[in-house]
Amino acid sequence: MSRKESLSLDEFALAARKQAPRGDEDRPSNHICTDPKPDGASQSPNDPRQEARKALRRMKRERVKGESCFVNVNLDRPTKRRLKLASFNTETSMQAIMELAIVKYLDDLGL
Repeated sequence: MSRKESLSLDEFALAARKQAPRGDEDRPSNHICTDPKPDGASQSPNDPRQEARKALRRMKRERVKGESCFVNVNLDRPTKRRLKLASFNTETSMQAIMELAIVKYLDDLGL
């Protein structure tokens, strides 16, 4: 569509509006919205949606257990440049170099 062309309101698809229940047009709507299901029947133990929620929650918990943690390191510019150069020369990521250096340091300490 070019800039000069424009759309009219008639070209847009509009959803039909909900009609108010008969007899309620003259009363003000000051009622409180409630759950359409009565108490006790809102979530049955065998509800597939409830089971899906539980399964999703379990899956997220399992994923977080194996998740790696992040550590921020404040480096001065020359050290950062050296790290970046080493990363380029060895074709490995700076993160991998940092991980190996930390593991080696902790192994040397015997921790």
